[in-house]
Amino acid sequence: MNFTSVPIIVVCCYIIGELFKLIFKNKHQAYKYIPVVLSCFGGILGVLIYLTSPQLIIAEQFWDALFIGIVSGASSTGANQIVKQLFEKSKTDDKTD
Repeated sequence: MNFTSVPIIVVCCYIIGELFKLIFKNKHQAYKYIPVVLSCFGGILGVLIYLTSPQLIIAEQFWDALFIGIVSGASSTGANQIVKQLFEKSKTDDKTD
């Protein structure tokens, strides 16, 4: 089985999330929709990968590819939070020294 599609979807959704934040920079209320938007884009990317090159995804059916994409898209939100917490932690550590 090949898991190549999962990191591809996560990275693509992460970039889409950053673009979403740039587009709605002054509207912080729109930030609450980021997980939903990224899950939708992840599902679309999972299906596109399944339809174009099924050897890259571990899905055996269309619905499996959709689910893998949704979960990968949602996990990009968690990856964003990990990066955000790491950089915020280093900034606060620098201030306390």
